[in-house]
Amino acid sequence: MTLVRSSDTADALPAASPAPAIGAGRMLPAGARLGKPARAPLWRRLSPWDIAFWLVLTAAVVVVSCTFPDFGITFDEPLHVEYGQRALEWYASLGRDRAVLEFQNLYLYGALFDTIEALFENLLPLDVYATRRLIGGLTGLLGVLAVRRIARDIAGEETGARAGLIAGLCLMLIPDWWGHSFANPKDVPFAVAAAWTLSWLVRVARGLDESPRGPSLGAVAMLGLCFGMALGIRVGGVLLAGPIGLVMLAHVAKGILAGDGARQAGATAWRLVRRLWIAAPIAYGVMIAAWPWAQVDPLRHPVEALAEFSKFPMDFTFTFAGVQVRTTNLPWWYLPVGFGVKLPEVELLGLFAAAFFAARTALRRPFPAGVRLDGVALTTAVLLPPAAVVATDAVLYDGIRHMLFLMPPLATAAGLGLNGLLTRLPLRWPRLGWPKPAFGALLVACAAIQVAFMAHLHPYETIWFNRFVGGVRGAGPKFELDYWGSSLSEAAKRLTDTMVKLEGPQALTQPYRIRVCGPPTSVFHYLPPAWKPTRRNTGPVDFYLAFTRWACKEIPAGQDIVRIERDGEVLAYVRDLREPSQ
Repeated sequence: MTLVRSSDTADALPAASPAPAIGAGRMLPAGARLGKPARAPLWRRLSPWDIAFWLVLTAAVVVVSCTFPDFGITFDEPLHVEYGQRALEWYASLGRDRAVLEFQNLYLYGALFDTIEALFENLLPLDVYATRRLIGGLTGLLGVLAVRRIARDIAGEETGARAGLIAGLCLMLIPDWWGHSFANPKDVPFAVAAAWTLSWLVRVARGLDESPRGPSLGAVAMLGLCFGMALGIRVGGVLLAGPIGLVMLAHVAKGILAGDGARQAGATAWRLVRRLWIAAPIAYGVMIAAWPWAQVDPLRHPVEALAEFSKFPMDFTFTFAGVQVRTTNLPWWYLPVGFGVKLPEVELLGLFAAAFFAARTALRRPFPAGVRLDGVALTTAVLLPPAAVVATDAVLYDGIRHMLFLMPPLATAAGLGLNGLLTRLPLRWPRLGWPKPAFGALLVACAAIQVAFMAHLHPYETIWFNRFVGGVRGAGPKFELDYWGSSLSEAAKRLTDTMVKLEGPQALTQPYRIRVCGPPTSVFHYLPPAWKPTRRNTGPVDFYLAFTRWACKEIPAGQDIVRIERDGEVLAYVRDLREPSQ
């Protein structure tokens, strides 16, 4: 989140020696042509920090490939499975199969990610939900790549590789990011597209700062492509236009505050428009291509969807920070508290460090000449969306899942802040050799502890809370934990295993009657076909499965034979209601 160029590191470095003349000290072969020196092979250009990052990412891919079947089915997923298949039929029939246009309220969302998942569901020899787990987990790692790229670009050549590694780890080790990646078909894919949009915006901003000609057309086109992909998942991604517009305004303002007259400012603005205009039609075209309902009326339907989401009809109360809050009247502190208890402590330290370094450098450097547009891009990506949510009284629930797209820029800023501490420690205590290694060892220890916590909670990483609220045990009475009911899937699997162990294989063919408090698909997808739901939750019942988000009505008395819990907090349970055998 560095807004201006810092001179701390540069002042501490020795002056560079003059470059030798071309060919000095050696003879050029006859006929040799002068030009750019040959680039070293890629493996030689990689720093140890780059190698460490790719090793960590490879390990993460292996973990995703081994653990994706462990995650349960969430509330929204059955609808997204159906929506994706209908969207695939829309494209396969060239628009003749119109079933996708009136499905629930999902037609208001772009179908980009659901269509991709539906395609893989038909191609891979896996269960439908297992396929979605695998594709979702790998998609979350694409967000890690975007964060690493942003941090490398902003930190610069000197420490960029290290900053990229730290920032990538910051995102990867946020339990909410890891857990949601596998089973969240809207928020994480949108967050990944938003992260890559920010990545290319940073490249565009650097081009505006460093080159009289401005950014390359390739960078502008990629900005439009990634922005369009975000809109092709959720039309509310129009909010991402805010940082883009503010970077452009900051570029013009820098010239004006540096002494440019009205004519010069107008010329600068016109050059911006001429250079960046191509991003808008690319973004709009990608959005329309990924959204069947918008293809029917490309001008009116996107606007109608935006209007519908501005007054989203979801009105209920839930527990947050120990108090009852209402989705349509959230307190201003909802997001700060939400992120404050869901981000690892070391990342909060990195965010404070980034804010401190940015403020200190801003005070030391002249304004506006010292303002960096890539810093403007990152800062607005972090601050603008929460401000918009508070200003518009947006409807939020299920913790902070609707704002997961803030996690990549927050992880980037935290990584830059921690990298800044590693850079400045030797400058602060130049005669001491231990502060930098000690702080590095502390970061490694924090990462290892975080991995241990996530492994302990697996596959319920999303219920993690930091120590400011006492972890999962402390958060249990104050926050919702498994609000999507994915723990019911494990409860169903364990019930099946328990009955087979008690009664043998014949238990699989018994006509057991099942009552569920929670999302039914999360349960019945994993139960034997002979086990049937009770009709309208009435009549005789053999087993009762429930999760603990809601106070289920008329909980029947019986013995719990399965409990899904972490750190003493029960997430789901199975109650045996059969008559005891004589």
